[in-house]
Amino acid sequence: MVDGKSTDNTLEIVKEYQSRYNIRIVIEEKRGRGVAYNRGILEGKGKYIAFLDSDAKLGSKGWVKNAVKMMEENEKVGVVFTKVFAPPDSKNIQKSIDTFLCKGYTTANGAIYRRDAVIKVGGFNEKMNYMQEDELLYKLTKAGYEFRVNYEDKIYHYHRQSVRSYIKQNSEAAVGARLYYSFTGQSWIVKDSLIRIFILIFSVLIVAFLAVNFPLLLIPIIILFYTGLFVKVNMETCSQYKWSKYTLFAPVLIYLSMIGYSLGFLTNVIKQK
Repeated sequence: MVDGKSTDNTLEIVKEYQSRYNIRIVIEEKRGRGVAYNRGILEGKGKYIAFLDSDAKLGSKGWVKNAVKMMEENEKVGVVFTKVFAPPDSKNIQKSIDTFLCKGYTTANGAIYRRDAVIKVGGFNEKMNYMQEDELLYKLTKAGYEFRVNYEDKIYHYHRQSVRSYIKQNSEAAVGARLYYSFTGQSWIVKDSLIRIFILIFSVLIVAFLAVNFPLLLIPIIILFYTGLFVKVNMETCSQYKWSKYTLFAPVLIYLSMIGYSLGFLTNVIKQK
């Protein structure tokens, strides 16, 4: 267990189980996810390294076994990702966030790497606090490795539990996106960022135009658009969320994510200049 100078009672909790499960505790003086990840890789002794952050927990018992099986069958598989969902005890806002995130998979929590492959490509980028997993995946694929997704198991991840922290997270993710581009040169991330910003600005301009010129149409059109986005979320979300109360707030959260992302991206651009 790598502790990056935590200020909560993480160490005290781990020490309670240390002797029972033979846990080795490593204190990393430097802060940063990439730093802690790399320390874990260097300190690890096994053929494979599994990552699980403090805001996540296991959702099924076969997580490691099934991922290792995939890598044992093919030496070119450098990492196996696992489907991630919000835990059953999550708050309403966390489950609402999950309604539009659960349809994909994450490169973060639940990833199991081939240790020698990660060391070979230089490990995690310690200058990044977001998308460092994507940057590592880029280096692995460039080196000839492949990735797989374990759909049999699941990892539970607690999403942000307040609007403020959710906006901040997306703002930081935008900074990570710019760093990802600077280190990899992958233009798709810039296109994706610009599309998000364009959708937000276009939406604001439409609302402003209607408010000034057709105020009576403003509310009906917003309701119509909200309903359309609500239906889209329900058509694409995971089975446990379809037409549930959690999808009602999803359109608002999607726009809040674009607000946070746009602020982070544009602010970072200004700082760079």
